[in-house]
Formats: sequence, C-alpha cells, structure tokens
Amino acid sequence: MWLEKFLLMYMLTVFNSLDGYFLDNQLQNTGRHRRKESKDMKMQHNSSNSLAIGSNNSQFLTKNNTRVVSQRGGFAILPCSVTMSTPATISWFRKKDKTLLTVGLSTYSSDDRFFVEHTRHLGNWALRIKNAREDDEGLYECQISSHPPQSIFIELRIVEAVAEIIEAPDLHINEGSTLRLECKLKRATESPLYVFWYHEDRMVNYDVDDGITVANTKFSSSVLTVRNATARHGGNYTCAPANARQASIYVHVLKGEKPAAMQHPDKTTAATSSSSSTLIHFVHYIPT
Repeated sequence: MWLEKFLLMYMLTVFNSLDGYFLDNQLQNTGRHRRKESKDMKMQHNSSNSLAIGSNNSQFLTKNNTRVVSQRGGFAILPCSVTMSTPATISWFRKKDKTLLTVGLSTYSSDDRFFVEHTRHLGNWALRIKNAREDDEGLYECQISSHPPQSIFIELRIVEAVAEIIEAPDLHINEGSTLRLECKLKRATESPLYVFWYHEDRMVNYDVDDGITVANTKFSSSVLTVRNATARHGGNYTCAPANARQASIYVHVLKGEKPAAMQHPDKTTAATSSSSSTLIHFVHYIPT
C-alpha cells in the first residue's frame, strides 16, 4: 500500500515539475515574443519617423523670398544657408529663363560672372554675381537635391549709386579761407574701391604740395580740403567714386566781391533790359 502511495506522489511531483517547466518555457517564449514584437514595433516606429522626416533632412536657414539690393557694377551676393543630415547637392537657377547657373561648386553658366561662395561650417552656399547689371534683376532659385527637391527663392534688385556734393552746383568762398568739399554716395550697397577728385581735368587726390588733402570719413563719404585757398583753386571740381555716377561743383574764390553778384552775374543786365523793354512798350502807346 505504501508503495502505491509513494509511486503516486512521485508521479504527481514529476508532473508538477514538467508542468512548471512547460509553463516557464511558455512564459519565456511569450516574453521573448513580446520583446521581439516590441523591438519590431520600435524599429517600425523609427522607420516611419525616418520616412516622415525624410523630406526634411535638409532645412533652409535663409528665409524664402529674401530681397537683396545691390548696386550696378558691384557684387551681388544671394544668400542660401542650409543644414543637411544627409549628403545633397545645392544648385542655383535663374527663374526668368530657367537657366542652370551652378551645381555644387561648379559653374554651369557660360557667364563667368556667376560663382558659388561656400562656407562649409556655416552651411553657406551663396551665389555671387560680379559686375552686376540691370538685366540681372529678378528671382533666383536655390535648390537642394532631396526627394522631393526643396527650394527657396531670392529676389535681386539692382540700383545705381550716385555721388552728390553738398553746396553744388556753385560754391563761393573768400580767398585765404578753407575750401571744404564733401562728396556723399546715395543708394550705395558697398564701399567704393576708390574715390577720385578732379580739379578741372587733373586728378588731385595726392596734390599735398598744393595744399589739397582727401580723406574718406565714412562708408559713403569723401572730403576734399584746401587750406588757405587762392584764385588758382577756383574752378570745376568732380567727385568720381568707383561704380557710381560722378558729381561736380564749381568753386568761386572771391577777392572782396559779393557772392550774390558772382552767383547771378546777369541779373542786373536782365533787369535793365526788361525795364528798357517795358519803357519802350509804354511810350509806343502814349496818345498824341
């Protein structure tokens, strides 16, 4: 009897052990399956996120429809800064005639005035145009070769810089005083490479022995000074900056004359002529 009980207990123990073994294996397999499923879901999630931002791997730092104003004859610089997480190529197009200008650092236009200025650590791919002209005005497209391609547009406007001399067109000074002529630039977008001053047909920037000095005081200003001016310093002066329309002024050096009489030399003659004409007209109609 005791032997039967012993065998029954032994079989129950073995059965429980096997059941626990199968249960543990099932739990382990279930856990592995869940972990695998979680891992697969995570990979799918990352993959979906990657696909979702695939078109945004590149981001423009330059604002779309940015307007650039440059002066005629100068450098036009069209900005295009980007951040790229994957390799891509930057290209520039001219919108009005759909001309491909540059690809990467290579210029594809037959016009060698166009080239790319690249600063790698800033992600800068600026398009530079040398000796800008009026017909360069318009929209330009900066494009990233992503899938699909991404673009921004930059508007270029060309203006003409103009020189202006204060007190023009005539200036009257007394002999022995200081002649000071200031030339300012309007609508200038860059500092001129030079500003030449001419007295009549002679360039006088370096005529120090004649008492003439020229100094560029600001970005768009040049000043000519003559101390103790004499009669020989009178005449026409011209301010001629690089890439800007020049301006002129006529200087009168006086020896005690009244500036009003010098400025309007024909007023007295014109007034006398007008009076005489009126008098003749009046006498002509006097009844006899």
